Amino acid sequence: MHNPLRALARLFRRPAPAVSGPYRLYVRRTPTGVLLDVEHFLVATVEAIADDPERLALLLEIAEDRGTVRPYDGHRPESLLVEQLVGELGYEIPLYGSEVSALADRLRAVAPVVRVPRPRAEGGAA
Repeated sequence: MHNPLRALARLFRRPAPAVSGPYRLYVRRTPTGVLLDVEHFLVATVEAIADDPERLALLLEIAEDRGTVRPYDGHRPESLLVEQLVGELGYEIPLYGSEVSALADRLRAVAPVVRVPRPRAEGGAA
């Protein structure tokens, strides 16, 4: 179920996109690194499945295989179906021209500063 309050909060929390097209990508600092928000790519992917009866049938077949109880024999039959669906949909987000630099700049801007301690000289005090 869609929560309109959560969507509204995300809109106000979200900065300007680091990349505006063909899919909007957002970058936000977290305590341990950064968060790359790919919601628009994911929405386009879900819509591509829903709009294509063959892809939707493949997804339903994956769900059926995953729901089948059988002893594990080192082989997951649904993994080949997942691989097929991912191959059809794609798993790479294209960036064009200045969008590459914009994303790199935004990542550098929000990346936490990590200080790596220098190794101690041999015989140095602990």
